[in-house]
Amino acid sequence: MIVLHLHLYQPERADPWLEVIFPEPSASPYRHWNERVSYECYEPNAELGNYRWVSFDVGPTLLSWLRQNKPLVYMALLEADKAGAERWGHGNALAHPYYHVILPLLPRRDRDVLIYWGVEYFKRHFRRSPEGMWLPEMAVDLETLEVLVDNGISYTVLTQSQVKGGRPGGPYKVVLPSGRSIAVFVRDEALSNALAFGGFGRFMEMLGGSREAIIALDGETFGHHIKGAERDLAQFIARRGDEMANLGKLYEGGYRGEVEIVEKTSWSCPHGLGRWSRDCGCDGPAPWREALRKLVDWVGEVVDKAFEERLGGRGWELLRRYIDVILGGDNSGYGVEELRLLEAERAKLAANTSDAWFFARVGIEFGIAVKWALRAVELLGDAALMEQFMRRLGEIPIDGETALAYCPRIRGPLVAAAMYISLSMSGRPPERVGPYVFRHINDEFEIVDTRTREVFRFRHDLLWSRQGFPS
Repeated sequence: MIVLHLHLYQPERADPWLEVIFPEPSASPYRHWNERVSYECYEPNAELGNYRWVSFDVGPTLLSWLRQNKPLVYMALLEADKAGAERWGHGNALAHPYYHVILPLLPRRDRDVLIYWGVEYFKRHFRRSPEGMWLPEMAVDLETLEVLVDNGISYTVLTQSQVKGGRPGGPYKVVLPSGRSIAVFVRDEALSNALAFGGFGRFMEMLGGSREAIIALDGETFGHHIKGAERDLAQFIARRGDEMANLGKLYEGGYRGEVEIVEKTSWSCPHGLGRWSRDCGCDGPAPWREALRKLVDWVGEVVDKAFEERLGGRGWELLRRYIDVILGGDNSGYGVEELRLLEAERAKLAANTSDAWFFARVGIEFGIAVKWALRAVELLGDAALMEQFMRRLGEIPIDGETALAYCPRIRGPLVAAAMYISLSMSGRPPERVGPYVFRHINDEFEIVDTRTREVFRFRHDLLWSRQGFPS
């Protein structure tokens, strides 16, 4: 059987305060990269019915954006999962950790939260429990596999260089230190890379008449990375659909042997996990990588310290369950202080987005990590910690400046207040901007942050606040 697995993902592009995506001029003529990639890839593949014949995963933040902005694509992905279940007895979709982060670089507790949130997110949207889960950048170690098993995951996908012996195929059994086991599918690197970087011509030549292969690659290959590849994929399905299956169908057939993994490796860095922790040489010189890793790790430490000191041992279970609120549930059962700390933990995790380190050049993705890290520290309400964060940012040199250039000075409720006043002057006062809800009170107005239930009050003719907020 031939399995094509498509990894569909975009980083969390939304502003951490307003939770809307600001314009990204590099995506022109579209407003931002989500819109551009959707037009070039997600929409045409959905229209062609390609997702109904392949195994796939979708990053939760991308799927949420598609649901709100491209509902036809969102529904096509849900229907594709059902089509796989009808055809092969197993859905086409794999789960994905809530954020696209390098799991082996995080404490086990954070890995558990991200994986658990990913499982619960998957259940909410696909209406079933996931069998498999995609690991961001295929970054793996034994502890991460243990956490997958803790959360009911049966299998994941790796590449040949990540298993001893390098044998493609599967499912193969990996015995874990706990004595439990998990299945791994090993993608054929040569075939996958031929398709990802050479297109269908080279891929078909290498595949030949083979009726058994596991190919895994970025789903954006089909239409975004390679123009017209979505039509080539549809033609391949039309010709060889009777030879295809999904990973769940292969898993049903049982293990094909046992393998050992190569720890702390990924599919996109030949230096293990270097790309996300040091200047390993990937994509060119990037001397800032180590400093950004240390900054984000420091943010994680100070957020966790405050979280434990203020909430005690119960905080970690609250955080695990907080996915219900993130998915739109009621937060009235939490106090303001609890919500600030839970949001700080969420922001800390989002600051680890892998794209911030991926490219040697510094751009949008770097700024995403800095903003989420700033949001996390800001929510702690500790002026000394904020001062230390800014000092650390100022010590990271970036293109003749410092990382402070990526730190917004005007943010949060102040930006929302300015937007409210501007729109009110044009006769169209908004009721809401992102998570901020407005209440008109004579010459004043209140802004309520629905995430934390904090209230900020302003006057129309003079911005001021009775409660502290970012300066």
